[in-house]
Amino acid sequence: MDPASYQRDLLEVLGRNMGHALDALRAFDLALPETAQSIEIVVHVNQEQDGLFTIMSHLNGPDSYALNKAIRACSILFDVRMVDGEPQPKVPLFDPSNIPFGVNDVIVDTAVSWVVDLWKAFGGTSAGLPAIVIGGDGYGTKGVTVLSP
Repeated sequence: MDPASYQRDLLEVLGRNMGHALDALRAFDLALPETAQSIEIVVHVNQEQDGLFTIMSHLNGPDSYALNKAIRACSILFDVRMVDGEPQPKVPLFDPSNIPFGVNDVIVDTAVSWVVDLWKAFGGTSAGLPAIVIGGDGYGTKGVTVLSP
């Protein structure tokens, strides 16, 4: 598999999960504490570059623990986990000892593009909080992307 075909496969899976992610963002908006100052959506990837990842919302502001506790139930926008030996949702996996390309960079870049589209469909929070999307641990080639409705 090459990076372009992997990206196409990921976009297809992410696209099928857009409705769930929009529902999570709507619940997130309702749960936003008044003291929240900004939002970071982070693409968390495994260090092993095996294809597993999570896209999760985080809040910034005073007492970040309390802020993020308030949104914990609706903070995950997309999550790949192993269930009975299979990834759910089904995404291509890689053998960490034989990585054909920068898997985590492709995951992050693809997920960032998807989050930009997701955020536009969502329309931003009712409080108008500034939001960004980034790759965790420095992965991805796009850096910080500012989200706008």
